[in-house]
Amino acid sequence: MSKGSREMLLVIALVIILLSSNNVCAHEERSDGHFSFLNPEGNVFFQTAIRVSLGDEFIDEDNSHYRVARIEDDDVHCEYLGLATPPERARATWNGSISIPTWTVQAISALRAPTVAIYHTHSDESYVPTDGAASIYGKGGIFKVGKALSAALQELGLQTAHNTTSHDPHDAMAYTRSRRTAAELLRQRPMALFDIHRDAVPKDLYVASVKGEKVAKLTLVVGRENPKIKANLNFAKQLKEVNDKDNPGLIKGIFLARGGYNQDLFDRALLIEVGTHENSRPAAERGISFFASTVPRVIGAAGQPAHTQPTRVSQRTGSWSAVGWVLALLIIGGAAYLYLGTGSWQELHSKIERFTSRELNELSGRKKGPKDKV
Repeated sequence: MSKGSREMLLVIALVIILLSSNNVCAHEERSDGHFSFLNPEGNVFFQTAIRVSLGDEFIDEDNSHYRVARIEDDDVHCEYLGLATPPERARATWNGSISIPTWTVQAISALRAPTVAIYHTHSDESYVPTDGAASIYGKGGIFKVGKALSAALQELGLQTAHNTTSHDPHDAMAYTRSRRTAAELLRQRPMALFDIHRDAVPKDLYVASVKGEKVAKLTLVVGRENPKIKANLNFAKQLKEVNDKDNPGLIKGIFLARGGYNQDLFDRALLIEVGTHENSRPAAERGISFFASTVPRVIGAAGQPAHTQPTRVSQRTGSWSAVGWVLALLIIGGAAYLYLGTGSWQELHSKIERFTSRELNELSGRKKGPKDKV
């Protein structure tokens, strides 16, 4: 391999690292412990194995809103921001009617129930007390929790699309692999898209009793590095508000974490942590079933209008996004290679200008060929 080729490969590798490192780090999870969130009084109110960053936020069970101000080893010190603002409601139009999402209208006209899509980025996640291990490669107990959610929604008259594709190994690139799955599910025009997980912390903060049954609590996770954060957060707030009324104590809170979690694809996309590895799977299944009972009202499938209108699905799906990155890297790498070969940006500019002029002249000549003469 020539010296120039080696230099070009090095430049491309550096570009890939720079472009991907920020997103990859945001999706890392700890395998050696967990973080504890402390309020200004020093009391622990939340724990998670998701990587925590300065600026992350958490809305607690009582709607107290906190922001991460300082991280010291495993302790996350938070500042209090006051009570979280309530979710926005759909506004009445001038004639007093309520706008219904386009997809809902299509579903009604097709005489079929709205669809809820379910998948699992971390397909190994399991529950130790009943599954026997915290991780089962490609066949985690988390699939059965997703199945319980699907069954509960179907009993309520909704359609579901539960995808059980494995996205293992459980690493930071799992979200890149599951992006294709999410994009495929969105082709079915769902009214909500849920990525079902479980956390990896002591179960103490995740144990609850709802309507006399022992359940595992749920945490709703919204990605902060996500252009649809406002819509996703509003959807999470709606679900929490309804569950706080119908199933008090079920929702642990809403975690606004650094990362995207593929939520840029749709404005009703959420990541849901259903208990922890120390909870039993039946407790997680009961928790997600109670949660399911509130979903139809929030998405407008129970004789009530939806609170927000899903926008068009983002076209930045897995395959097209990958093509875009490849083209961008080729352009950047090519420019870097030409720069190394010419030695200066001025000479590079001159070469590009000469090349462009020559191509335009040749193109003009071809357009005025013999067949085009009058």
